[in-house]
Amino acid sequence: MTRLMIFIDAEYVVQKIKDINEAKRLAVRRKDIDWQNIIRWIAGPRRLVRCYYYSAEFSKNENAQTYQEQQEYLRNLKLNIPNFEVKLGRLVRVDKFWTQKGLDVKIALDMYSKAVTDQYDAAAIVTGDSDFVDVIKEVKENFGKNIELFTFDTSIHDALRLAPDMHVVIDTVIGRKYKFWFDHQRETPRR
Repeated sequence: MTRLMIFIDAEYVVQKIKDINEAKRLAVRRKDIDWQNIIRWIAGPRRLVRCYYYSAEFSKNENAQTYQEQQEYLRNLKLNIPNFEVKLGRLVRVDKFWTQKGLDVKIALDMYSKAVTDQYDAAAIVTGDSDFVDVIKEVKENFGKNIELFTFDTSIHDALRLAPDMHVVIDTVIGRKYKFWFDHQRETPRR
């Protein structure tokens, strides 16, 4: 049986699910995403060795309540989803905005190091970031691993689209059919 590892760029998934549903005037919050259904769908009949969920840790000093809520959310994911690991990068303030740091490197290192030690036969990466092209090619060419890319975009960089063995676009039809999220109808403001 094929051994599978999944590498999820969580903030990419959250933003894309929000974008998909914004167009339909539906509100989807992070807690409405069913990560277990997404993982189950990607894995299919293969043996899931591990799923890695990458996100940035909120600052405890900036907002203790938000930090605590995130920790509880991540703890619940870890407790309720088998073979699930959370890997956190950091948030850095740039001007007035927060930006994630260190996540792409963590994903690439994990994908590469686990290929080197033959921990998986196939890897599924959920991202839209073309920074992963080189690690995808390296893992395929030097270690013979099958690499699958899952995106929510058809408009990704060609280099990313062509790098994996397979590219699957997750759309609204797939998301609803397999219950990747619970959506709430937004109230339309009265005029």
